[in-house]
Amino acid sequence: MLKRTDLFPAKVKVRWVKRPSLYFLLFGIAIVGFGTVTVASQSHGQHREAKDVSASSEPNLDKTVAADGKVAKKLNQALEDNHFSGTALVVKNGKVLLHEGYGKANVQKNRSNNPKTTFPIASTAKILTAILVGQSVDAGKLSYDSKLSDYYPNVPNADQITIRDLLTMTSGLKQSKQPEEYSNDMANVDFSAANAESSGGVIGTGDGWSYQPINYRLLAGILMKVTGKSYQELCQQTFNHNAKLGISYYPAFKQAANLANAYQVGTDSERDVTTVEYQRETGTGNVAMTTGQLYQLYRLFFTNKLTKNHQDLLVQHLPAHYASGLYGYGSVYEGHGIFSGYESNVVVSNQGKDAVILLSNQYDKEHSFQKVGQEAFSQLTGKEAP
Repeated sequence: MLKRTDLFPAKVKVRWVKRPSLYFLLFGIAIVGFGTVTVASQSHGQHREAKDVSASSEPNLDKTVAADGKVAKKLNQALEDNHFSGTALVVKNGKVLLHEGYGKANVQKNRSNNPKTTFPIASTAKILTAILVGQSVDAGKLSYDSKLSDYYPNVPNADQITIRDLLTMTSGLKQSKQPEEYSNDMANVDFSAANAESSGGVIGTGDGWSYQPINYRLLAGILMKVTGKSYQELCQQTFNHNAKLGISYYPAFKQAANLANAYQVGTDSERDVTTVEYQRETGTGNVAMTTGQLYQLYRLFFTNKLTKNHQDLLVQHLPAHYASGLYGYGSVYEGHGIFSGYESNVVVSNQGKDAVILLSNQYDKEHSFQKVGQEAFSQLTGKEAP
């Protein structure tokens, strides 16, 4: 049976001050210049229309920016010293302080990573599904209190599980068996519904919380049912046609000239998974983006350009701190994803104007750059990263 490769984390996330550090990096406190960025504009008050939602061309997120300021320079050196392979983006108050590629996107073609390189972002993409849910709520097609039983009545405890519980992964569901074939997204979700089982968590609470992708696959199925469109059609309309982000979806991103291939850490050996393992990630992570596209997405989200009120999607069921693809502690939010050699790390605050984004095409459990990004963000902003 094919084994899922994107299962992080398994338990309730512990605040960073209680966890051992993975790196010896010490970052100095930097005073950086404050700038402003205009990411999107609203026209006639209709923020969901195509002409109103497009991301701003300022700052230019396609070009390389050398490290500017003490913290950015420290991070740049740390990434080089620890053989980071990927692209790094650092933004403070809308000003890009670092946007650099490191290592190779394609060893065989001698193509280096750069700001235009795309990476499968794995579970970081769950925010896309959450945003689509928020839009359906805004349109009156769903409620955060809608019951799973309205759409998948045969799922265990479906009459007790709400849309909110799926967004926060507090449904008490898990999926042990994964499909070994694929026909379409709806059939993929139907397989998940038919193989749903209890995770042992208490429904609607953070007690016994665990990270279970089935929650977002079921949300994708619900979205397809209430809109009559495929999941990819919904994403294409919202994030590319309306928001002009230009993100790509499987299988198209596999043929993209700017895709970063995944490699075994410290080698030139490529890593990959079967076609089915990509295809079955409906609603949970079969998307590829650049660092700039991901930053623009968060800016649009946190400034209510994609939904009426982004805070509606960030309601948590404590003690779990997860909601809508983000771990939130106070005003700081973190996204993380792993998939067959790829790792995505995001720490963001200040309505998306402050961010550290690291997208990598070399990952294993002993070679994560999550801590590096967290520490850089904390020193850059003075805010505690989760």
